[in-house]
Amino acid sequence: MVRRDPEALAGLGETADVHLVWQGRIRHPRVLNTAVAYVFPFWYLDPEGVYGASSLVGAPFDPGAVDAAAARTFFARQCNRLVARRESRIAQKREPTALPRGAIAVFLQGWSEPTERLRHMTEAEMLGAVLADTGGRPVIVKPHPNTADPETFELIAGLEGLPGVIVTDANVHDMLAVADLSVSLCSSVALEGMLHRVPAVLFGRSDLHHCAQTVTRARDWPAARNWALSRDWPFEAFVHWFLAQNTINAGAPDLWARTLARIAETTGIEADALGLGALADGAR
Repeated sequence: MVRRDPEALAGLGETADVHLVWQGRIRHPRVLNTAVAYVFPFWYLDPEGVYGASSLVGAPFDPGAVDAAAARTFFARQCNRLVARRESRIAQKREPTALPRGAIAVFLQGWSEPTERLRHMTEAEMLGAVLADTGGRPVIVKPHPNTADPETFELIAGLEGLPGVIVTDANVHDMLAVADLSVSLCSSVALEGMLHRVPAVLFGRSDLHHCAQTVTRARDWPAARNWALSRDWPFEAFVHWFLAQNTINAGAPDLWARTLARIAETTGIEADALGLGALADGAR
């Protein structure tokens, strides 16, 4: 493992190795980009990037092509593992929080390079659009647990005393359990919300867009909200397609077999060429 050097990677020439680049968006015949695929233990091994830069952004999703029984079983397993245990990728408050039902749950991500690159507008503009037309629903706002951005704190301070607005540090699953809708730029809570069967409205570019409503202009929020609330979303099929079919499960017994198969599928490089033939044989 070596420190990621974006300049060196951008100029990467011929190499005998396959490089796995953390949080990368490098396109090279022998590079795969990796990061946690929103929820543990699923990981990207992607030839284009991760999150809103991954190859899944442009990949076709056909709910009818997904094995319904397999999707139902997989979805239930993730619900038991994450929703029932109130587990998320980032440590959450363990004490339950009472919140009003029928809410719009807004998740602020704060500043990061990927979020900055993927957003269609600022979080202040996103939140302003939601508050300008709530459709009569309470709005629950949660800042990212790790945020240290002055802009986020200023945004939160400006919400004090607003009727129908609650700022909370609640567990994301407590919020999603009472929400009719989740709102974020491109947060992992969109996928977690799917496990609660809560539709998502995204104000940024995301590879979850196949099963979410995307807003690129603040004025489109009311229509997007209404459409998201009225549609019958294929949550089970999408979660299976996205996680089970297109990412690597690091906790699966066939981890090495799937990893080497993904490398071969995306780069054309077989395990023997990497000196990993014996490992591939042992994984079968």
